[in-house]
Amino acid sequence: MQMHPVKPMLAVSGQPFNSAEWIFEPKIDGTRCLAEVSERGVRLYNRRLQDIAYRYPEIAAALPQGASGCFLDGEIAVFVDSKPSFAKLAERDHQSERMRIEYLASALPASFVVFDILYAEERSVMDLPLRQRKRILNEELQESEMVAIADSFPEKGEDYFQAALKIGIEGVVAKRLDSAYQPGTRSPDWIKIKKSLKLDLVIGGYIPGKGGRATSFGGLLLGAYQSGQLHYVGRVGSGFTDRELEEIVAGFLPLDHSPFGNAPPTPQVRWVKPIQVVQVSALEVTLDGHLRAPVFLRMRDDKEPLECTLDQMTASV
Repeated sequence: MQMHPVKPMLAVSGQPFNSAEWIFEPKIDGTRCLAEVSERGVRLYNRRLQDIAYRYPEIAAALPQGASGCFLDGEIAVFVDSKPSFAKLAERDHQSERMRIEYLASALPASFVVFDILYAEERSVMDLPLRQRKRILNEELQESEMVAIADSFPEKGEDYFQAALKIGIEGVVAKRLDSAYQPGTRSPDWIKIKKSLKLDLVIGGYIPGKGGRATSFGGLLLGAYQSGQLHYVGRVGSGFTDRELEEIVAGFLPLDHSPFGNAPPTPQVRWVKPIQVVQVSALEVTLDGHLRAPVFLRMRDDKEPLECTLDQMTASV
């Protein structure tokens, strides 16, 4: 029986909880990967089912030493000081030049952290409950320096979530023990529970919208103050209701120049007077002081723009 690549099962978002019917795993800050290992060779598929094995030759070489006739699901990550580094992974993930890839495979090696198995001995096990797939995974895969099986923790999800944050992991994924693997489905049987920051920031510009948002905006350019100067920290384009879009647009007062001291070279941007304050959540603040994965939460009519200072960003790093 030949194995066939499938799109990965996805998780919904949720909050920490405890349950004896669930396990909790670290949420690795990496690139999702489905690995096919057989006599035909190794293929590493990303979420779009593109083969990225050429980008990670060290993983492609290690997998046949510990597995055969199986299809694995996991995350490719680059670890720095025992913690996943999104920045270092991005350096690996955007390479196409062969010599550079070979160099980085040695200088900045990646790891494959496996958390599920879809085929074993080239037979599908996706209909089996997760607890059984976990047993099969441990029987079929031998760990190595480049390939590891993700840790799973039972029942006490709230405690594990707090522990994960303390050691620098972005969160946990809760998985129902009796659940089947559901390819291409965002299922409530898997719940991602991530840390997030809440920041109050000032609107300094916007990008005109398209399609259904042609009358509002596609994204807001946001900043925070330091020594009286507004510093650009990123843009947000999701999380708005139709009513919020209308309210924000109604508050725009056009400017013919950027209010930011470090204006970004964003095409088609339109500057506005920095008088509106919004609250956003973000996964983290990057080393260059920009927001990662921001989402709009609400307007802050109760807060003055000058109260939105840059120190809330540095306190969050």
